[in-house]
Amino acid sequence: MPQGALTEDIAIEAIQGFFREKPFLFFGTGMSCALDTRFGMPALKDALVDGIPGQVLNTTQQAQWTHVREALNNGSDLESALDAVGDQELLQTITQLTGAFIASVDRECACQIANGDSTWPAINLVRKLVDTLPEGDRILHALTPNYDMLLEYACDRAGVPYTNGFNGGIQRTVDWQAVDRSMRQPQKVLYANRYKTVYKHRKHIQLYKVHGSLNYFFHDNAVIENSAWMWNPPEFAERVMITPGLSKYQTLQRYRQELLQTADSAIEHSSCFLFLGYGFNDSHLQEYIQRKLISQACHGLIVTRDCNPRIEAILAEASNLWIVCRSAEEGSDDTRVFNNQYPGWLAIPGHRLWDIGEFTTRILGD
Repeated sequence: MPQGALTEDIAIEAIQGFFREKPFLFFGTGMSCALDTRFGMPALKDALVDGIPGQVLNTTQQAQWTHVREALNNGSDLESALDAVGDQELLQTITQLTGAFIASVDRECACQIANGDSTWPAINLVRKLVDTLPEGDRILHALTPNYDMLLEYACDRAGVPYTNGFNGGIQRTVDWQAVDRSMRQPQKVLYANRYKTVYKHRKHIQLYKVHGSLNYFFHDNAVIENSAWMWNPPEFAERVMITPGLSKYQTLQRYRQELLQTADSAIEHSSCFLFLGYGFNDSHLQEYIQRKLISQACHGLIVTRDCNPRIEAILAEASNLWIVCRSAEEGSDDTRVFNNQYPGWLAIPGHRLWDIGEFTTRILGD
């Protein structure tokens, strides 16, 4: 039932209260673009438009790419335009070009983060969430469709432990049981007047890269992680990256066990969701999200620069979902907040709470 007018005090108190629960994190492209806009779809579109003409294409491939170019010229987004591509060799070429372009930007950012010249905007929030994990549940679950390694670099720089399910040496394979054991440490507890050694989790992030990653490859009939290859892979190593377009559903099924299975279970067992820079444009994830936020009325919070029609549709139906985003007024960097239990949007002038740095300071403190 709609309540009275939403005020800034009510909104801030409700959003701070959201963090009394442990959220499942979704990191979207906006979190990478906050560090470098070249991680966004417009830059990738330009890279593909420039790169494909230099490839040798057969008649079928050339026809499919012509459809893509026509769709882009008519104002279609890259995701929709790539629906025209079904040829497997052309898809592999698109994956290789995508990987090479993202890797070039990622390499620059890796050096900047390692040298302390840049800071991934969400790392302070991540550190606070990990530090405050409850003693009985020391794993912070995080999912991203991004290929880049910004979260991993930032966690290493900040000393935040994480795992992505891969275990081994230089060439690693998925083994969640092994990485779970590696994240446990011995502790002495008093039990029946005697001290007993138990193994408890270190506080850490469990990361699910559901569209693959720059350092994921298909090699020797297995999905592996090899960071030595990610910026300049050998020809025999096939990148595991789910590129935009209808074909990604077929590719996801191929790699479901490695990329999605554990994430599916973690989402199913979560009841609180935090979306950072996430545009809700991954339709294969929408089933999970809508069921959780709408059907099950789970608590949710979206912090993103720009709202869009997909987000607005979910906001209209999800009673426990809040959004913090930029004002809709052209040229304004002010904040607006919405929850459908209140009539209309709340404007918060003079603040950029959609910026994750300012948001973290205002909501969670220094």
